[in-house]
Amino acid sequence: MAGRINDEDVKAVRDAVPIDAVVSEYLQLRVAGGGNLKGLCPFHDEKSPSFHVSPGKGLYHCFGCQEGGDTL
Repeated sequence: MAGRINDEDVKAVRDAVPIDAVVSEYLQLRVAGGGNLKGLCPFHDEKSPSFHVSPGKGLYHCFGCQEGGDTL
């Protein structure tokens, strides 16, 4: 039956693979302090890292272009 994906299933996908593991497949991340990681943003050209990943919250955010989200 087609329809909306159950919230439990969405949570299971998010819990199965940490966001830092997903992001680090596409770009190099370094320790940013406070449990966060940083790297060069894949959404725009930049010379200094403004792309931050928060594994504890399961979120990413770029302070340069304002893109952000989670693994889904």
